[in-house]
Amino acid sequence: MKNQLAFFMAYLRNPGRVGAIAPASRALARSIGAEASRSKPRVLIEIGAGTGAITRALASTGALALRFIVYERDPKFALLLKKRWPDMEVLNHCASTVNSLTLDEHASVTLVSSLPLISMPAAESRKCIAAMMALISRQPQSVLIQYTYAAPYRRPFKDIPAGWRWRRVGSVWANLPPANVWALERVP
Repeated sequence: MKNQLAFFMAYLRNPGRVGAIAPASRALARSIGAEASRSKPRVLIEIGAGTGAITRALASTGALALRFIVYERDPKFALLLKKRWPDMEVLNHCASTVNSLTLDEHASVTLVSSLPLISMPAAESRKCIAAMMALISRQPQSVLIQYTYAAPYRRPFKDIPAGWRWRRVGSVWANLPPANVWALERVP
């Protein structure tokens, strides 16, 4: 119940940054966690963690990774996440800074984004997308997992570099609103 109240208060403060009317459901979190574990990352990064609904599902996947990092821009949510997972690396930063993260150059990265890219201001969305693409482009065997509330076949964003493609993981109807999960990966 605390999660729902914190989420609702954040929505009232700035609905464009939150992008949904409720925290991610367990079904959505499980779908994202399963996709993240499929990629077997050495580094797992979640951006826009909010109240931690997806973080909880990723925590079991994160145990497989050498490093699990969570980005949350909202200071109240970041504090909530730090209290809930004191051993986790929680950074109270904007996702547009994710590319400045220092990583082993050979480490594969799975980047899970809960950013409301479609409803964010366009300039802010472009900065976040550029940072995410720069990070996964420089790391071998990396993938970006993004979910949206848009039409099932509308990709999270266009203008991806050559050699990359979106793969639709599936739809999660047991979420408010229903969500579509996508993975951006290099073309084999």
